[in-house]
Amino acid sequence: MEVQIKKAVKAGNSSAVVLPRAWLDKEVRVELVKKTPETILYDALEILKKYIHLKSIIGIYLVGSYARGEEDKDSDIDVLIITDDIDREMIHEGIYNILAVSYQLVNQKLEENLFPVGQMIKEAKPLLNSSYLDSIKVRATKENVKWYLDTTEEKLGLIKKQIDYARTKGKKQISDRIAYTLILRIRTLEIIKKLIQNRDYSKKEFIKLIKHISNGNNAYERYLASKNKEAGKEESKIAIEEAERLHKYLEKDLKKVKEML
Repeated sequence: MEVQIKKAVKAGNSSAVVLPRAWLDKEVRVELVKKTPETILYDALEILKKYIHLKSIIGIYLVGSYARGEEDKDSDIDVLIITDDIDREMIHEGIYNILAVSYQLVNQKLEENLFPVGQMIKEAKPLLNSSYLDSIKVRATKENVKWYLDTTEEKLGLIKKQIDYARTKGKKQISDRIAYTLILRIRTLEIIKKLIQNRDYSKKEFIKLIKHISNGNNAYERYLASKNKEAGKEESKIAIEEAERLHKYLEKDLKKVKEML
C-alpha cells in the first residue's frame, strides 16, 4: 500500500488534499497525523532516499518551531541533515523543509557566516545521532556575524533617509517593507544576543518585544503581511511613528551587540 504525507490546502470554505492523478476514482484514507519524533524521522528518511544516499547521513535533527515547542497548526516541519559529503538546496515536500549539508560546510559556516546553520544547530533536537550534535560548538564571534552587523548598519542609514523623506512630504504612513526589514534585523540581533548569552531564542518572546517597541500589534502584523505577500498584491503601510520606534530600537541594539562581542 502506497502512503503519502500531504498538507491540506484551502478549498473555498473547506480544506482539501491534492492526490496523484493515478489515484483518481480510488478509495483513499485521510487522517490527521500527530507528528512524533519517530514519525518525523521516518518521513524525513522516506523523502531523503529520493535525493541522497542514506549511508552518507551522519545525523538528523529537528529544528525550527517544532524543535522550540512553538509549532502551531500552520507550522511546517524543518529538518537539518548533516552528511559526509553532500550539500543540497532546501528540499520542500509536503509540510517538510529539509536541508542537507556536509559537516565540512557546517564547520565553515560556523567559522565564517553563522546563519542560518548556527541557529539551527543551537535549537536542534536530535532524531538520529545525538552525540554528534553534542560535539558541535556554536558561538557568535565578530568574524561570523560581521556581515549581518555591517549590512544592518547600512539598512539603518537607508531607512532613516526614507523616513525623513516621507516626513518632508507630510506623509503619515510608509511602506510595510520598512517594517519587514526593521523587524527582521531586530530578530537577527536577538538571536545573536541569545547565542552570546547561551540562552534559547523564543518566537513568542520576540513577538512580545516587537509589540512593546512599536506600542501595539500593527507593526508585527505588517511584517507578516510583507513576508507572506503574494506577487501583484497592493502594498500596505505602517505608521511612520511605529517605523521610527523600531528604527531607534534597532540602532541602539546594534551598538549593544557590538559591545557584547
